[in-house]
Amino acid sequence: MIMWYYLIVIALSAILISSFFVFRKKLEEKKFIILKTFSLILAGIFFFRYMSGRESLLQVISLESTLFSNKFFAFISIIDVWTMYAVVLLLALYPFFKFSFLDKLVKYFASFFVLLNFISLPLAIVGVEGNIALSQFSFRAMFMCIELAISISYCVYVWANNYTFRFSNKNFWTFVLCVFAMLVATMPAYVPQAVIGLINPNVVIDSLSQWHRIYIYAGFVIPLLIHFALRKKSREIIKFSLIYLSLGGLVTFMCSAKFQDFLSPLNWPLHLCHTAMYIIPICLIFNSNKLFYFSFFINVLGAFLAMIMPDMSGNMVSYNMIRFWNNHYLAFFMPLLCVSLKMFNRPKLRQFIYSCIAFSTYFVLIMFINAWFTNYGTVDFFFINSDFVAEKLGLWAERLRDITWTFYIGDLKFVLYPLYQFLFWLVYMVASAGMWFLYELCYNYTDFLSDLEWRRYRYKLEQSILEEKLNGKEKSMPINEENKDKLILRKFTKRYGASTVYAVKDVDLEVHAGEIFGFLGPNGAGKSTIIKTIVGIQPITSGEIEVCGYDVSTQSVMARKQIGFVPDHYALYEKLTGREYINYIADLYEVSAEDRQKRIEKYVKLFELEGAFDNQMKTYSHGMKQKITIIAALVHNPKIWILDEPLTGLDPNSIFQVKECMKNHAKEGNIVFFSSHIIDVVERICDRIGIIKKGQLQVVESVNNILSSGQLLEEYYMDIITNNNVEAIKVTKTAIEKEKIKKLKKQKQLKKQEKQLKKQEKQQKRQEIKQLKEQKKQEKLNKQKVGK
Repeated sequence: MIMWYYLIVIALSAILISSFFVFRKKLEEKKFIILKTFSLILAGIFFFRYMSGRESLLQVISLESTLFSNKFFAFISIIDVWTMYAVVLLLALYPFFKFSFLDKLVKYFASFFVLLNFISLPLAIVGVEGNIALSQFSFRAMFMCIELAISISYCVYVWANNYTFRFSNKNFWTFVLCVFAMLVATMPAYVPQAVIGLINPNVVIDSLSQWHRIYIYAGFVIPLLIHFALRKKSREIIKFSLIYLSLGGLVTFMCSAKFQDFLSPLNWPLHLCHTAMYIIPICLIFNSNKLFYFSFFINVLGAFLAMIMPDMSGNMVSYNMIRFWNNHYLAFFMPLLCVSLKMFNRPKLRQFIYSCIAFSTYFVLIMFINAWFTNYGTVDFFFINSDFVAEKLGLWAERLRDITWTFYIGDLKFVLYPLYQFLFWLVYMVASAGMWFLYELCYNYTDFLSDLEWRRYRYKLEQSILEEKLNGKEKSMPINEENKDKLILRKFTKRYGASTVYAVKDVDLEVHAGEIFGFLGPNGAGKSTIIKTIVGIQPITSGEIEVCGYDVSTQSVMARKQIGFVPDHYALYEKLTGREYINYIADLYEVSAEDRQKRIEKYVKLFELEGAFDNQMKTYSHGMKQKITIIAALVHNPKIWILDEPLTGLDPNSIFQVKECMKNHAKEGNIVFFSSHIIDVVERICDRIGIIKKGQLQVVESVNNILSSGQLLEEYYMDIITNNNVEAIKVTKTAIEKEKIKKLKKQKQLKKQEKQLKKQEKQQKRQEIKQLKEQKKQEKLNKQKVGK
């Protein structure tokens, strides 16, 4: 029969490979459909072969068995069967994912072990079917041959499309890590015991002993390693890895859950953690959200509790123990990984409620199934039909089971434990809610770490961009020195979070030194958003902002040093005195002692704070606190003074003082940029204004141009914000045109005057020339007379 098996593999491989080369051009357009079809066929054949019976290798303990003549053959058989699981699973998923590293796994990993399986095919068949398959026909052995033939064809196809042997050092170690992970994910549960035997047979894991704790700790370490290995990968790679891991775990779990086992209802996988082995692959493959969140809230808790109090005892590497931990590890951390790696969104209250309803349905169903199946044998799905959990809690819990409800349906006897089972359900629900709270803490912490990492990455990126823009200059120098006296916004856009609505969009603005610029607009128009972004409180979504030549994004510290900011809602350290607070701000801006003393004396006197300046600020009125905020903004003599509604709450005298400060600051060659709803003040002191509406800058205009058009600023403002901005702009345009005409007339008059002056100068020159000529003639005549 061995020759027949080899003939099947060779003949089928030859047919598939030759068909590939003959019809290669015709099949090029539909190659992915064909590959997917072959992958599904390969997966189907493997499934029916695998589920049709148990592997003979389950008889092998410490590589000693009558199944093989020596240990080496037993070892090779284990490797063949094990690696074929990994290869078939890889090839079954291959055409459904498109990333280049898959080709390397098929070319170097799958090809090698497919060749090994072909060479040692008899040993692989014996490991699955036993020695009898070598002398008699076995359909499982035939299925193994078909799997091998399809796998060989797959590997040849991948090599034919890319036959290079290049392998960088980095890719090599990534490849080794991937192969190790794939082999661990698909390792049959009997491998550790078969290869290394029982380690210290006296060690039994049935309580929180040292070895038990090691297994529990591993349940937390393994998912962390997987998370950090995959978190920076593409969604495609993450999905492939998680599906491979979940399917590999399912293959290991089903080693003792074959078709023959499902014939008896007592062996159905209705335990909560057993259901997770089937649920997780289904959720990942078909993106089933509702089923996933049931597993997320319910299965994770069940698996964790089972890990703490396992329902079995055995040696740490025994077949049953490895299968138990493989099952509960995946049920515990796979849902958590799916969320942490963003394959599924974080759950909300609605998903938790649905999961509770689904669990309640499952719980009631299992109660009756337990009571029903008990008539045919011992059954204890979810441990609610025995005292397994109760005995671990104490005598009080076991006494709850004394209250029973018994009823009959025909000849079948049903026994329920209503009080115990109700409390079991209730505690589980409360624990699930507690787990959700724990999830939120963990995810908030991972958010913090991700945000910190993103900030570091962004900082490095900004520094590299800054160095490129500076082109060798010191970092303290502005990027654009020609703009050192300007505030510039270029296509500035701001959007909050994932919102599709723009708070500010495509704003272009330029403010020059010596200007008082008024910023007007209704509430919610975007004034504060622009101001807070200029001063560095909020990040830029897109566009650029320059402050005195410094880029706000890449030179944020230097840009802020050029700014003095008076916010609309100030926050002061009210237990400090006014002097202490101003000195604190001066220290931040590195203002010298001499300069700060002069400025403090100047502004304290101006704002009449001499009597209160050394008192705690909590004793100050609103107006006094506002004055302290203004002094704090001016103590470092900023080139740009930005004020957001600065006059609110001030008395008339203080308003006058603030206005005088603004005028004086602008006269010194600085920029004053302020927003206000008091249009009369804006009209009196501003050189130019900008009006913003719904995040878009409507107009930037000179106050003189508006007033010269015969329109008050308040009327002009109302026209802009009430959709009459076209007419308002027309008015300003006509005013500008009139000014241009006046300038042209003046220029013409000046030109006429210049022409007249030139004519007069020419006439004078002519007269002077005539006079010189006459003088010369007279001199000649005089000489002639003297000679005679």
